[in-house]
Amino acid sequence: MTELKSTLIRGGTVVLGQTVSQQDVLIRGEQIAAVGNLSGFKAAVTMDAGGLLVLPGAVDVHVHYNDPFMSTVSVHDYYSGTLAAAHGGVTTVIDFSNQKHGQPLIDTLAYKREEAGNLPLVDWGIHPCIVDATPETLDQIPLVVAAGAPSIKCYMTYRQDGLYISAEELKPIAARLHGAGGMLLVHAEDDEIITRNISELVSAGLTSYTYHTKAKPPEAEDKAISQCIDVSRETGCRVFIVHLSSATGAELVGMGRAQGVDILAETCTHYLVFTGEMLEREDGLKWICSPPIRDQENQDRLWAALRDGRVSLVSSDDAAYPWEAKLYGLNRFDLVPNGLPGIEVRLSLLYSEGVAKGRLSLPRFVEAVASTPAQLFGLAPQKGTLTPGADADIVLFDPQVKWVMGLESLHMATDYAAYDGIEVTGKILQVYSRGELIVDRDQCLAAKGRGRYLRRILDPSLRAL
Repeated sequence: MTELKSTLIRGGTVVLGQTVSQQDVLIRGEQIAAVGNLSGFKAAVTMDAGGLLVLPGAVDVHVHYNDPFMSTVSVHDYYSGTLAAAHGGVTTVIDFSNQKHGQPLIDTLAYKREEAGNLPLVDWGIHPCIVDATPETLDQIPLVVAAGAPSIKCYMTYRQDGLYISAEELKPIAARLHGAGGMLLVHAEDDEIITRNISELVSAGLTSYTYHTKAKPPEAEDKAISQCIDVSRETGCRVFIVHLSSATGAELVGMGRAQGVDILAETCTHYLVFTGEMLEREDGLKWICSPPIRDQENQDRLWAALRDGRVSLVSSDDAAYPWEAKLYGLNRFDLVPNGLPGIEVRLSLLYSEGVAKGRLSLPRFVEAVASTPAQLFGLAPQKGTLTPGADADIVLFDPQVKWVMGLESLHMATDYAAYDGIEVTGKILQVYSRGELIVDRDQCLAAKGRGRYLRRILDPSLRAL
């Protein structure tokens, strides 16, 4: 029998659940074999992790690869997108696949499998997106869940892009999902409020980038979140609010959960780093996304909600559109493709802005970027933890290094950066995926196609804070 390759990561500060302590980590083959004082162990390769944090590989459950939207397509495919993920310490991603109008929901899985081909560098999964709430689509929900894609997304806005699903249509979708063991993901913004506001603002000639936040106020988000809470309460289905930006929305989620409603939410890196002041800049279209980036008070409240668990986790919502496409909306906020490239920056920025600045504890940081998304999205116990038996997805992170983030220091495929000039505390040095060293400093060692498609099964007993 061939002996499995072994690697011993010695003397690092290991974050394992709520415990932060100096320990050794033994990798054997693709899995973590042991954690503790392993001074008596020998391995084929020994890494000195003295002074470094040893973290589980990050899990990003919200990325948009090859995404057609607002007359363009995102530049991250399954090679460039997973390359950026790997450099960002992300060892698992889950992408979205929109149903094509008039086509079976189950086909969404085939679309993405074909797109991915032999390109992915890290492990990956799929969220199907429903755009036709027909009886035929509802009948296929159990098939999609059984095929390993149990988290299905719906949009409560973007009617003009053919994505809109009404609050009433959400109820039968959620009921079918609940019965099949799935979870409903919702882009929660009220389309009626937004459509009216955009029409009034554009008619009045108020089209500069700052009016994006006027068109999509917190009230639009909060109304949709309240409707989602009602959907969850009526159907029993777990509902997950994606890219929550409204602090009042986070409070609504918290109150719903206190009442026993199975409602959860994520926020995104950009909501925790930027404020609406960025839209006042000449290049403010870089920061147009939906829901919008809001003011400083709202951001401070979001940090508090993340800290106490009303917001369960942080994703990137990586939507990397080319600069040429962003310029479709030059001085017209309503025509800018919505989204920011962010797959690579999430772990480093959340450490720098969260842990290093005292907003988050180290265990809560790891929960937000790795363990909680793995648990909620059917990836545990293999992903998101350093527990023996889990996949050896590991990040070695230097918490002392300071560096400046920008286009030249990142590996995302966009021809512009939304994170230029930010001084970051902490840097990723090495990344392991299933025991294989795939990133060593600035060098990617991963071969195309090594990433595996992940069939997921949700465990409703696993709950966030």
